[in-house]
Amino acid sequence: MLEHGHKWPARMFRRIVALVLRDELDDVAKTAMHRPEFFGRWFFDYGHEVLRGQSFWTAGEREYLAMATSRLNECTFCARVHTETTRLESRGEVAVDDPSVLRPELAATLVLLEKLTTDPDGVTTADVDAVRAAGVPDVAIVDALHVNLIFNLVNRLANAFGWSWDSEAHTRKGAKVIHFVRYKLPGFVLR
Repeated sequence: MLEHGHKWPARMFRRIVALVLRDELDDVAKTAMHRPEFFGRWFFDYGHEVLRGQSFWTAGEREYLAMATSRLNECTFCARVHTETTRLESRGEVAVDDPSVLRPELAATLVLLEKLTTDPDGVTTADVDAVRAAGVPDVAIVDALHVNLIFNLVNRLANAFGWSWDSEAHTRKGAKVIHFVRYKLPGFVLR
């Protein structure tokens, strides 16, 4: 259905993207364009706001949270692209494979998100208080929870539907597209 079930504006957009990038559009965008009124429109609006809107966290740190959640969920599709997107967005402020260089607020928040992802029933007020004690304001905790929510949802879709990248080059292109479009698709493909 994701290969042939789109309305004509989305089909044209996919062809244009394939010509420009010399690669297919990723499966997240294909899914969003399949039934935009059901999933795509609200998802991309929400994703843009959470991952590129105003926040205590930089775009690189939010990508790191996305990458960490995806790794916890063993979602190779999302982990691969968001590792690359973290590298692009962070400009060296976080290292994708060295958590020892994270600022203390981000490190404390990661502990909470790991527990939320792997043992949601075990999360208590004490877990949130530990993040607050590290100097993370409540609004930043909420922002991190939104990132975690998005990726717990998308990771499950990716794993259930078997989304994949054709190659490492395709993954890097996907990360560059995310960086460039900032989680936005043209409105005409989401009608």
